[in-house]
Amino acid sequence: MTFFKYSLNLALLSLLTCAGLAAPALATADSDNSIRNAQFEGTVDRFGRSRQIKGDVTSTDDLADFRQFLLTGKASLRITGEGIAPNGGRTDLKLVRDFNNNGKVDSGEVIVRSSGSFSYSLATKNLLPGNYIVIIESRNLNANKIKYQVTIDPQ
Repeated sequence: MTFFKYSLNLALLSLLTCAGLAAPALATADSDNSIRNAQFEGTVDRFGRSRQIKGDVTSTDDLADFRQFLLTGKASLRITGEGIAPNGGRTDLKLVRDFNNNGKVDSGEVIVRSSGSFSYSLATKNLLPGNYIVIIESRNLNANKIKYQVTIDPQ
């Protein structure tokens, strides 16, 4: 009976993977899928211009992009995702600061996250200077590539 259940689970996973509804177990991760390897996008300051980040994510091999920027002075930020809809579906945005520099997103390090799967806007006030990471995550259940453009706008 155990062999039958294992075979059935394997067959079902294979079907879902081929249909693009499940990520393959051995998918290769992109190089920027962690805090330690976040691509540096430049500096942002209170009186500066907005900074744009472009990229793409999928639910199969590039689940998330981690993009880092340096905030040079105390500021409020608005972060918006554009070009995600209509096929962006369940794509989330997070603003993170790795306070303890351990390369992981620990409890209390997510400053703000999108309010729902179809909300592509974040706002936060009075951030202190330092390195911040924007995480763009795909939670779609298919293999479609989702292109995005995220704008970091100092207020």
